[in-house]
Amino acid sequence: MFRLAWGVTGAGHFMKETLEVFLQLKKEFKVAVTVFLSRAGEEVARMYGVFEQLRKVAPGGYYQEVVLESEEGASFPKAGRFASGKYYALIVSPATSNTVAKMVFGICDTLVTTAFAQAMKSAVPVYVVPTDYDEGEVETTLPVFVDRDVCLGCSVCPPEESCPRTALVRVEGKPMVNLLKCVGCLICVNKCPHGAIIFGRRVKARVRKVDAENVKRLSEMDGVHVLKHPREIIPCLRRDLKF
Repeated sequence: MFRLAWGVTGAGHFMKETLEVFLQLKKEFKVAVTVFLSRAGEEVARMYGVFEQLRKVAPGGYYQEVVLESEEGASFPKAGRFASGKYYALIVSPATSNTVAKMVFGICDTLVTTAFAQAMKSAVPVYVVPTDYDEGEVETTLPVFVDRDVCLGCSVCPPEESCPRTALVRVEGKPMVNLLKCVGCLICVNKCPHGAIIFGRRVKARVRKVDAENVKRLSEMDGVHVLKHPREIIPCLRRDLKF
Protein backbone atom coordinates (compact mmCIF):
# COMPACT_ATOMS: atom_id res chain seq x y z
CA MET A 1 0.00 0.00 0.00
CA PHE A 2 1.24 3.47 -0.90
CA ARG A 3 1.32 5.87 2.05
CA LEU A 4 0.83 9.50 1.12
CA ALA A 5 0.77 12.68 3.19
CA TRP A 6 -1.53 15.54 2.22
CA GLY A 7 -0.85 19.00 3.58
CA VAL A 8 -3.75 21.47 3.61
CA THR A 9 -3.22 25.20 4.15
CA GLY A 10 -5.61 28.12 4.53
CA ALA A 11 -7.05 28.72 1.07
CA GLY A 12 -10.50 28.02 -0.33
CA HIS A 13 -9.05 28.10 -3.85
CA PHE A 14 -8.42 24.49 -4.99
CA MET A 15 -9.72 23.09 -1.67
CA LYS A 16 -12.65 21.13 -3.12
CA GLU A 17 -10.77 20.23 -6.29
CA THR A 18 -7.99 18.66 -4.21
CA LEU A 19 -10.48 16.76 -2.07
CA GLU A 20 -12.00 15.28 -5.23
CA VAL A 21 -8.54 14.16 -6.37
CA PHE A 22 -7.86 12.37 -3.08
CA LEU A 23 -11.28 10.71 -3.09
CA GLN A 24 -10.43 9.44 -6.57
CA LEU A 25 -7.04 8.21 -5.34
CA LYS A 26 -8.73 6.28 -2.52
CA LYS A 27 -11.21 4.75 -4.96
CA GLU A 28 -8.78 3.70 -7.68
CA PHE A 29 -5.56 2.85 -5.83
CA LYS A 30 -4.38 1.16 -2.66
CA VAL A 31 -3.33 4.23 -0.74
CA ALA A 32 -3.27 5.24 2.89
CA VAL A 33 -3.41 9.01 3.39
CA THR A 34 -2.46 11.12 6.39
CA VAL A 35 -3.99 14.60 6.22
CA PHE A 36 -1.96 17.38 7.86
CA LEU A 37 -3.92 20.60 8.43
CA SER A 38 -2.39 23.88 9.46
CA ARG A 39 -4.52 25.99 11.82
CA ALA A 40 -5.58 28.14 8.88
CA GLY A 41 -6.18 25.01 6.79
CA GLU A 42 -8.52 23.64 9.44
CA GLU A 43 -10.46 26.91 9.64
CA VAL A 44 -10.87 27.21 5.87
CA ALA A 45 -11.76 23.53 5.42
CA ARG A 46 -14.61 24.07 7.87
CA MET A 47 -15.77 27.30 6.17
CA TYR A 48 -16.00 25.56 2.81
CA GLY A 49 -17.82 22.51 4.19
CA VAL A 50 -14.91 20.19 3.43
CA PHE A 51 -13.64 19.29 6.90
CA GLU A 52 -15.94 16.34 7.65
CA GLN A 53 -15.34 14.91 4.18
CA LEU A 54 -11.65 14.58 5.00
CA ARG A 55 -12.62 11.53 7.06
CA LYS A 56 -13.43 9.76 3.80
CA VAL A 57 -9.81 10.23 2.78
CA ALA A 58 -8.30 9.54 6.19
CA PRO A 59 -10.82 7.41 8.13
CA GLY A 60 -8.47 6.64 11.00
CA GLY A 61 -6.07 3.81 11.67
CA TYR A 62 -2.42 3.31 10.85
CA TYR A 63 -1.13 6.36 8.96
CA GLN A 64 -4.67 7.29 7.97
CA GLU A 65 -5.41 10.10 10.44
CA VAL A 66 -6.49 13.70 10.11
CA VAL A 67 -3.71 15.51 12.00
CA LEU A 68 -4.55 19.00 13.25
CA GLU A 69 -1.94 21.61 14.03
CA SER A 70 -4.26 22.84 16.78
CA GLU A 71 -3.75 19.51 18.57
CA GLU A 72 -0.08 18.89 17.79
CA GLY A 73 1.69 21.23 20.20
CA ALA A 74 4.63 23.44 19.34
CA SER A 75 6.97 20.65 18.19
CA PHE A 76 4.64 19.02 15.61
CA PRO A 77 5.84 15.49 16.50
CA LYS A 78 3.89 13.69 13.76
CA ALA A 79 5.75 15.70 11.11
CA GLY A 80 8.80 13.70 12.20
CA ARG A 81 7.31 10.58 10.60
CA PHE A 82 8.91 11.46 7.26
CA ALA A 83 12.30 10.39 8.62
CA SER A 84 11.00 6.83 9.05
CA GLY A 85 10.61 6.35 5.30
CA LYS A 86 6.94 5.43 5.59
CA TYR A 87 5.63 8.03 3.13
CA TYR A 88 6.05 7.80 -0.62
CA ALA A 89 5.22 11.48 -1.18
CA LEU A 90 3.90 14.67 0.38
CA ILE A 91 1.28 16.65 -1.54
CA VAL A 92 0.64 20.22 -0.38
CA SER A 93 -2.59 21.47 -1.96
CA PRO A 94 -3.81 24.11 -1.75
CA ALA A 95 -0.61 25.93 -0.85
CA THR A 96 -1.14 29.59 0.00
CA SER A 97 1.36 32.24 -1.05
CA ASN A 98 2.29 32.53 2.63
CA THR A 99 3.08 28.81 2.80
CA VAL A 100 5.06 28.90 -0.44
CA ALA A 101 7.16 31.80 0.86
CA LYS A 102 7.89 29.91 4.07
CA MET A 103 8.88 26.79 2.13
CA VAL A 104 11.26 28.79 -0.05
CA PHE A 105 12.95 30.52 2.87
CA GLY A 106 13.04 27.54 5.23
CA ILE A 107 10.54 28.81 7.81
CA CYS A 108 8.94 25.97 9.77
CA ASP A 109 6.31 27.52 12.01
CA THR A 110 3.21 25.58 10.92
CA LEU A 111 2.45 21.87 10.80
CA VAL A 112 2.50 21.87 6.99
CA THR A 113 5.75 23.84 6.55
CA THR A 114 7.39 21.60 9.16
CA ALA A 115 6.14 18.51 7.29
CA PHE A 116 7.60 20.00 4.10
CA ALA A 117 10.99 20.54 5.73
CA GLN A 118 11.01 17.02 7.18
CA ALA A 119 10.06 15.54 3.81
CA MET A 120 12.88 17.43 2.10
CA LYS A 121 15.39 16.29 4.73
CA SER A 122 14.25 12.71 4.24
CA ALA A 123 14.33 12.78 0.41
CA VAL A 124 10.55 12.27 0.18
CA PRO A 125 9.18 13.74 -3.09
CA VAL A 126 6.98 16.79 -2.61
CA TYR A 127 4.21 17.97 -4.95
CA VAL A 128 2.91 21.49 -4.39
CA VAL A 129 -0.17 23.14 -5.92
CA PRO A 130 0.12 26.89 -5.23
CA THR A 131 -2.97 29.06 -5.22
CA ASP A 132 -0.96 31.89 -6.83
CA TYR A 133 1.04 30.47 -9.74
CA ASP A 134 1.50 33.10 -12.47
CA GLU A 135 1.48 36.86 -12.00
CA GLY A 136 -1.85 38.32 -13.11
CA GLU A 137 -5.51 37.56 -12.37
CA VAL A 138 -7.02 34.36 -10.99
CA GLU A 139 -10.61 33.44 -10.28
CA THR A 140 -11.58 31.99 -6.94
CA THR A 141 -14.72 31.34 -4.89
CA LEU A 142 -15.92 32.91 -1.66
CA PRO A 143 -17.27 31.09 1.40
CA VAL A 144 -20.75 31.87 2.72
CA PHE A 145 -21.57 35.56 3.02
CA VAL A 146 -24.60 37.84 3.29
CA ASP A 147 -25.22 40.19 0.37
CA ARG A 148 -26.35 43.23 2.33
CA ASP A 149 -27.72 44.89 -0.81
CA VAL A 150 -30.20 42.04 -1.15
CA CYS A 151 -30.84 41.35 2.55
CA LEU A 152 -34.03 42.99 3.86
CA GLY A 153 -33.06 42.71 7.52
CA CYS A 154 -36.17 40.71 8.36
CA SER A 155 -37.14 40.91 12.04
CA VAL A 156 -37.51 37.13 11.98
CA CYS A 157 -34.60 35.71 9.99
CA PRO A 158 -35.01 31.98 9.13
CA PRO A 159 -31.26 31.52 8.37
CA GLU A 160 -30.30 33.13 11.68
CA GLU A 161 -32.76 30.95 13.59
CA SER A 162 -31.73 27.78 11.75
CA CYS A 163 -27.93 28.04 11.95
CA PRO A 164 -26.71 25.15 14.14
CA ARG A 165 -23.48 27.01 14.94
CA THR A 166 -24.99 30.46 15.67
CA ALA A 167 -22.63 31.78 12.99
CA LEU A 168 -25.02 34.54 11.90
CA VAL A 169 -24.80 37.71 13.99
CA ARG A 170 -26.68 41.00 13.63
CA VAL A 171 -24.71 44.08 12.66
CA GLU A 172 -26.71 47.29 12.14
CA GLY A 173 -29.94 45.36 11.75
CA LYS A 174 -28.75 42.78 9.22
CA PRO A 175 -27.01 39.43 9.75
CA MET A 176 -23.42 38.75 8.81
CA VAL A 177 -21.51 35.46 8.87
CA ASN A 178 -18.88 34.78 11.52
CA LEU A 179 -16.71 32.52 9.35
CA LEU A 180 -14.77 31.17 12.32
CA LYS A 181 -18.01 29.54 13.47
CA CYS A 182 -19.28 28.56 10.01
CA VAL A 183 -18.95 24.91 8.92
CA GLY A 184 -20.26 25.38 5.39
CA CYS A 185 -23.44 23.37 5.97
CA LEU A 186 -25.37 25.82 3.71
CA ILE A 187 -28.54 25.63 5.81
CA CYS A 188 -28.64 29.43 5.86
CA VAL A 189 -28.29 29.60 2.07
CA ASN A 190 -31.31 27.37 1.62
CA LYS A 191 -33.39 29.07 4.34
CA CYS A 192 -33.15 32.66 3.10
CA PRO A 193 -36.37 33.45 1.15
CA HIS A 194 -34.72 36.40 -0.61
CA GLY A 195 -31.50 34.70 -1.80
CA ALA A 196 -29.37 37.11 0.22
CA ILE A 197 -26.99 34.45 1.55
CA ILE A 198 -24.57 33.16 -1.04
CA PHE A 199 -21.92 30.46 -1.23
CA GLY A 200 -19.31 30.02 -3.94
CA ARG A 201 -19.52 33.41 -5.65
CA ARG A 202 -16.72 33.73 -8.20
CA VAL A 203 -14.38 36.68 -7.73
CA LYS A 204 -11.13 37.81 -9.31
CA ALA A 205 -7.90 38.25 -7.37
CA ARG A 206 -4.48 39.50 -8.41
CA VAL A 207 -1.39 37.33 -8.06
CA ARG A 208 1.45 39.52 -6.83
CA LYS A 209 4.84 39.52 -8.52
CA VAL A 210 6.56 38.44 -5.31
CA ASP A 211 4.24 35.41 -5.00
CA ALA A 212 4.89 34.29 -8.59
CA GLU A 213 8.64 34.71 -8.01
CA ASN A 214 8.46 32.52 -4.90
CA VAL A 215 6.65 29.81 -6.89
CA LYS A 216 9.50 29.88 -9.40
CA ARG A 217 12.07 29.58 -6.58
CA LEU A 218 10.13 26.66 -5.14
CA SER A 219 10.06 24.87 -8.51
CA GLU A 220 13.86 25.07 -8.64
CA MET A 221 14.34 23.17 -5.37
CA ASP A 222 15.53 19.57 -5.64
CA GLY A 223 12.78 17.07 -4.94
CA VAL A 224 9.94 19.56 -5.35
CA HIS A 225 7.39 19.37 -8.16
CA VAL A 226 5.18 22.45 -8.61
CA LEU A 227 1.83 21.82 -10.31
CA LYS A 228 -0.65 24.31 -11.75
CA HIS A 229 -3.82 22.45 -10.80
CA PRO A 230 -4.85 19.55 -8.52
CA ARG A 231 -5.86 17.53 -11.59
CA GLU A 232 -2.13 17.06 -12.29
CA ILE A 233 -1.55 15.21 -9.00
CA ILE A 234 -2.62 11.71 -10.06
CA PRO A 235 -0.79 11.71 -13.44
CA CYS A 236 2.39 12.86 -11.68
CA LEU A 237 2.12 10.18 -9.00
CA ARG A 238 1.51 7.55 -11.67
CA ARG A 239 4.59 8.73 -13.56
CA ASP A 240 6.96 9.10 -10.62
CA LEU A 241 5.76 6.47 -8.15
CA LYS A 242 4.55 3.89 -10.68
CA PHE A 243 0.98 3.72 -9.36
